[in-house]
Amino acid sequence: MHPYDYVRAILRGWPIMLGAAILGLVAAGVVSALATTQYTATTTIYFAAAGGPRGEDLAYAATYTQARVQGFDSLARSTSVLEPAAAAVGDGVDAQELADRVSVDTSLTTTLVDVSVQDTSAKRAAKTADAVSGSLINQVSALERPDKDGPSAMTGTVVSAARVPGSPSSPNWPVNLIVGLVVGVVIGSAVVVARDLAARARAHGTTGA
Repeated sequence: MHPYDYVRAILRGWPIMLGAAILGLVAAGVVSALATTQYTATTTIYFAAAGGPRGEDLAYAATYTQARVQGFDSLARSTSVLEPAAAAVGDGVDAQELADRVSVDTSLTTTLVDVSVQDTSAKRAAKTADAVSGSLINQVSALERPDKDGPSAMTGTVVSAARVPGSPSSPNWPVNLIVGLVVGVVIGSAVVVARDLAARARAHGTTGA
């Protein structure tokens, strides 16, 4: 088939494509409606290492902190951080279950750490994000203390507390509907082209006979 044959087949089969597109939208809508609504809240922490007044000390402290925060994703989801956070939140929150709902975003160029928590309750998502952040700061302070009776080599400060999200993060209706529409159109096009190829094959077979 030449390219224009495909175009002609699709134009002739527009009812099938339209039906497939509608089915795709309906399927996406059903899946979105049945999905559990989730809210995501994020707390931002600024970490800094103790450094002297000299420029080289400050540069070393910044480099040291940037390197250290790269491992905070695993630390934030450890029991040493999540158990105190779960206890602070209460409301039946379990540390092991909480680990699957916590995510940490770090940067290679800054010492800012975003701690995000997903929950079916918008208020609990914000409360939990702040609790996990506070527990993470405490754990980092304890781990980065060379002398248990001395000051910590690294401190963390919450620069943006979690806000109660006003809209759910999941399901994402617009994206789901677009995906459903695209999938429906693709399937419809494939059916139309396949039908046209089959018709041509039968026609050639009849002619050959």
